[in-house]
Amino acid sequence: MADVGAPKDVRPGTGTAARTGAGGGRATAGYTFRAAAEWAEFGAVLDLAYGGHPHSPAHSAVVGALFEPKRSLVACYGGRPCATLAGYALEMTLPGGPAPVAGIGYVAVAPPHRRRGLMRELLRKALTALHEERAEPVAVLHSTEPGIYGRFGFGLASQAVEVSVPPEARAFAGEVAASGLTLDVVSPDEAHAAVADVYRACLSQRPGLLRRDAAWQRRAVEDEPAGRHGAGRLLCMVVSGPGGDARAYALYRLRPAWERSRPRYALSVREVFACDPAAYAFVWRSLLDTDLAGAVTAACCPVDDPLLALLDDPRSAAPTVRDQLYVRAVDLDRALTARTYSAPVDVVLEVRDVMCPWNEGRWRLCAEPGGGAVCVRTGAAADLALGARDVGAVLLGGGSLAQLALAGRVAELRPGALRAASAAFRHDPAPYCPTAF
Repeated sequence: MADVGAPKDVRPGTGTAARTGAGGGRATAGYTFRAAAEWAEFGAVLDLAYGGHPHSPAHSAVVGALFEPKRSLVACYGGRPCATLAGYALEMTLPGGPAPVAGIGYVAVAPPHRRRGLMRELLRKALTALHEERAEPVAVLHSTEPGIYGRFGFGLASQAVEVSVPPEARAFAGEVAASGLTLDVVSPDEAHAAVADVYRACLSQRPGLLRRDAAWQRRAVEDEPAGRHGAGRLLCMVVSGPGGDARAYALYRLRPAWERSRPRYALSVREVFACDPAAYAFVWRSLLDTDLAGAVTAACCPVDDPLLALLDDPRSAAPTVRDQLYVRAVDLDRALTARTYSAPVDVVLEVRDVMCPWNEGRWRLCAEPGGGAVCVRTGAAADLALGARDVGAVLLGGGSLAQLALAGRVAELRPGALRAASAAFRHDPAPYCPTAF
């Protein structure tokens, strides 16, 4: 393991470096920044940053296959990596269709080097490079801690809901029509083609979904033994139509548990996708009817998941909403024209963006429903004033400008502009991104 110890002249949390760390500047003196050479040099930093839990060789092989060195950065002290940022060239469904986005992951700083502005500097360099190279106009990430990235202009763009259905609340509000559907339970490897076909068919349905090539599909079905936490291996439930074509799948696992000599296995659902409502209801009916199962828990469902409408007693499933995907506009004009809009919009936005100052100023956005959008700089009076974080929150159609205004984060400067713009930005169904990166 590489030595990522603290600089000898500055103790963590004290001195000039700690006082200036939030803004970079002198805090990063003595550090160098460069493109990553290989995935292996991330290992020592991630090990320390995540509490001394090194990745297993199997997991390192999976994430290493996705690694893009030229898009990834490391900060070094004394020539040794002490902070990391992985970058990915991704394709994500936006309102209106697929578009290129820049994925950001594994942003980590070794403990002795925290509070010196290294994370800010890595993000600033990554975003500036995307801007200068006219690369992807939108950056996306999952956050380990939700309070971190708002100050860098990333807005909460999608939410997920966790549900846990107890045995006594499994009744559906209506009948489930089998319609010639059949069920099989196999390993994810055996279901490789079915999973790929169903996911591909669903890709255009929701903003936030990422196109998965073979390497990203391996990440989606990864089944590292250390990550099972007492549960069995990952299983795949496949629903097929009368012609044998795959119509739905569910990835799940069971952890043994007993109550008073009765089996109450905990069934954890990783993800569910279906090509049509009948297949979706059928796969969920099958999950809830699994032998030995007690509570059936899905930790990451779309916030408007149909399961909540299928259940006769959704309250007992204790739905709990949490944050999911964070998004920011790298180049405001290109980001706003990469998507379509749900209603006519002609609005002048006055945007604040300290991290990406090229986005500062007034922009006129014009679009018709389902058509192309135009976004250009303007000297006209502003209709709405907002920050980069707020733009990111509504880019995928999940956030509400009206809600942000009620929270004091968006200011309406022309009466009526807020309602019209909020309706244009919203998208149905809600965005959702189950793929970790």
